[in-house]
Amino acid sequence: MFKQLYKRKMAVILKAAIVGVMSFSLWGCGEEPAQEQITEQAATVSEPSAESTAVAEVTEVAQTVSEAGFLDYDMVIGDKNAPIEMIEYASLTCNHCATFHTQVLPRIKEKYVDTGKVKIIMRSFLLNGVDAQATVLTRCVPESRYVTFMDALFTRQTSWYDVGEYQRLAAIHDQQTAGQMFVETVMTEVQKLARQVGMNKKKMDACFSNEAIGEYIFAVQQDGIDKYKINATPTIIVNGKVAGNTYASVEQAIEAELN
Repeated sequence: MFKQLYKRKMAVILKAAIVGVMSFSLWGCGEEPAQEQITEQAATVSEPSAESTAVAEVTEVAQTVSEAGFLDYDMVIGDKNAPIEMIEYASLTCNHCATFHTQVLPRIKEKYVDTGKVKIIMRSFLLNGVDAQATVLTRCVPESRYVTFMDALFTRQTSWYDVGEYQRLAAIHDQQTAGQMFVETVMTEVQKLARQVGMNKKKMDACFSNEAIGEYIFAVQQDGIDKYKINATPTIIVNGKVAGNTYASVEQAIEAELN
């Protein structure tokens, strides 16, 4: 299951992001995770000066990791003292989550959050390796830019996470090569969006290297599984009760709590 897979692989995934190339199997919203494949590209350094440069770069990243914090707490939209708490468990690569975020959430925000009745807590629920990498980056942006980054990732999801492109690559390459090429393409686009909210390469490398971020993300996910039996995304919780993910169902759940 995901818990065991995560514990074995997550630290390796985050470290490999600096020095290697990763390949992942892909699946959709709410489906069971498949076994992840990770390959590292071996580098041969013939020049001592190049080796020294590489060591210096890794050392610099390590120092950045030790100095940098990350968002290890819930991100809240709205008044933190609002009487109704709505939790959204979502995957960045889930198309249903993107639809909820772009079409349903703005209506909820206008009617309930902006009027001080509801606060929204955004929590990640990982579905695949791409999801894991992108989610890690969301935890390293300044808090004031977290929602902006999440909005960009969901709004532009089809441009950076194009499953059709993976299928095209898989038709002409073996699975591992296709996965590797797809992940590289996806993360290049995600990192472009990260730069728009103030991240640079040094900070992104440090973010991928920080194992504590992965541990935090997994703990949040496991808590959702334990408390709410979550097995699909998006899952919406209103004052501790699982609600549907349409506007009508969320509205009904909120109104029931207000009455």
